[in-house]
Amino acid sequence: MRERAVMPTRSTPQDGDIVVREEKRGGTLAYVLHTAPGADQYEFRRREEGIAQALALAKRQCVRAWLTDEGYDFVLLEDFREVELV
Repeated sequence: MRERAVMPTRSTPQDGDIVVREEKRGGTLAYVLHTAPGADQYEFRRREEGIAQALALAKRQCVRAWLTDEGYDFVLLEDFREVELV
């Protein structure tokens, strides 16, 4: 049986984490998803859709999902990393 250990949470994404960013594009809000620290990969018009996709990708890749605005404030949505205890 594998146990999950709680890791201290950093306040910023690490390489490979999934980030969904809320920003204004053409006067409307858009939710842009990317894998840190890479370029934008997907754009969504609805917050719920952007967050759902970020969570799904993070779960599949066993990384963390983050939400941010156009600044540098990050909110951890979910941590799907698994730490094996030895």
